[in-house]
Amino acid sequence: MSKVKVSANAVLEIIQGIFNDEDVNDIINDTTAPKNWKGKTIQQALNVEYYTFKHRPISTEDIINEKMKDGLTVNKLYATDRSFCLLSLGGVERLFSKDVDMLILSATMEYWVQTSKIQLLEDLIDNCNLATCGLRIPVEFGEETRQAVIILSPLQVTDVQIGTVCGEMAVCEVEVNLLLYPDVVSYSDYTVTFNWIDETAKTATMPLTSISVVNTMTQKSVPFVNFPQNVGSINLSSSKSYVLVFDGYNNEFINFITVLSLSNDKDNNQLFTMTIKRKETEYTQDVVIKDHQITINADTGNETHSLSLVTRGI
Repeated sequence: MSKVKVSANAVLEIIQGIFNDEDVNDIINDTTAPKNWKGKTIQQALNVEYYTFKHRPISTEDIINEKMKDGLTVNKLYATDRSFCLLSLGGVERLFSKDVDMLILSATMEYWVQTSKIQLLEDLIDNCNLATCGLRIPVEFGEETRQAVIILSPLQVTDVQIGTVCGEMAVCEVEVNLLLYPDVVSYSDYTVTFNWIDETAKTATMPLTSISVVNTMTQKSVPFVNFPQNVGSINLSSSKSYVLVFDGYNNEFINFITVLSLSNDKDNNQLFTMTIKRKETEYTQDVVIKDHQITINADTGNETHSLSLVTRGI
């Protein structure tokens, strides 16, 4: 596996890509927000110029002069409403392996932003953490693909400066922790959904701890044509089985199968349609319950389930 070279610019590109996602970069609809913010995205209202030490930001005065030379319309008030963010790399640790390329790195984002925008910036950071929690995000380094897990710290205000050309400004810091994994299929690439009939059609997505799938072949030994004293095998049929482990969340499917297990007068052949989504591909099977184990733990206080399913015949 080729090793990727990580730079501050590459990390900044990853973060900006996440910040620009529609699930993170909300449109401001707050009725108490300033009039010039309403209808804009958080990024547009923040008006932040992101840069690294390699690429320093161009001064506002130079930008205005260049645009005026080109005959472009310049909003000087918008220019003085500008904020800045410097990203610098901290420690980088690489897994000591010739076959697996895995990195753990840290970085610091130092903002120089109007104090009136601090709440807006906090919302952007919170949105980012909520949108990326539990996910591995595909990122590109040249021709190499990696999966990134990103964690941003809460915004810390370290200084307030009064009387600057951009107004009252705050110096804020956000710590970035980034894990880069090889491009492998992970837990976040799987989604399991069940559909069944209980008087009316029901559907539920499962919050799983783990899932295992076994495809078992029934085989028959046959001799080699030219050497009958040696034999090989052929597959005659196959059957699939599934084991799902999960906690006892207040989920419609979990509550339904728990009632099936604890009651004595329910249908033992209740049909479920299970859909397993792996990345962008879906696989659907009609299944029945083979074994359902419910455990109530005194130490954690949780109800846990181990559910065995097999494909339904006929």
